[in-house]
Amino acid sequence: MTVDVFSDITCPFCYIGKRHLEGALAELGISDAEIRFRSFVLDPTVADSDLGTPSTVNLAAKKGMSVADAERMTQAVAYRASQVGIQMEFTKAKVVRTRDAHRLLQWARAQSLEAAARLKEELMRDYFCEGVNLNGANALADAAARAGLDREAAHAVASDPTVFNDEVESDVAYAQKLNVRGVPFFVFNNRIGLSGAQPVATFAAAMRESMEAAQ
Repeated sequence: MTVDVFSDITCPFCYIGKRHLEGALAELGISDAEIRFRSFVLDPTVADSDLGTPSTVNLAAKKGMSVADAERMTQAVAYRASQVGIQMEFTKAKVVRTRDAHRLLQWARAQSLEAAARLKEELMRDYFCEGVNLNGANALADAAARAGLDREAAHAVASDPTVFNDEVESDVAYAQKLNVRGVPFFVFNNRIGLSGAQPVATFAAAMRESMEAAQ
């Protein structure tokens, strides 16, 4: 079973969808799936002035609403995340440009799919649960170290915007080829596509269908 996962670390439904994917794999007893986390830059237009500001403040400014209303908007998402064991703290999340994180994930993926999966989890937890400001090489390297990767090497990758950028662009082009308009987006065995943080049962059904098609 191969699973291509197009997602971004600042997308709450990508985090929830990741948990649903893991739940479906466990339900089907699939322990050897090859999960490839693909780059998808959700917002390539983040302004310098917004970097590091609370995400709910940024959301309020974009939507023309009060910060209190923006916080209320996120409560339903946070509740949904809590149902799969993720304690999202939207008021702590800091606005970040995610391309550097994607480059670092590409570097981790070049080492192993397992390394990329561990790093993906650390980055998402940092952003959504811990309120870590992921702008800058130090924070990204810290996440890599917690994922069991070499911190010094990770810092070097995160510091150089040219390193693994071609790999990011390759994934972006692949998403365009597949007509991926939003994330999360999952492709099972290069055959069956699934969009959004669907219920575990829907993931399991798509996996079964892809396995049957492969046979």
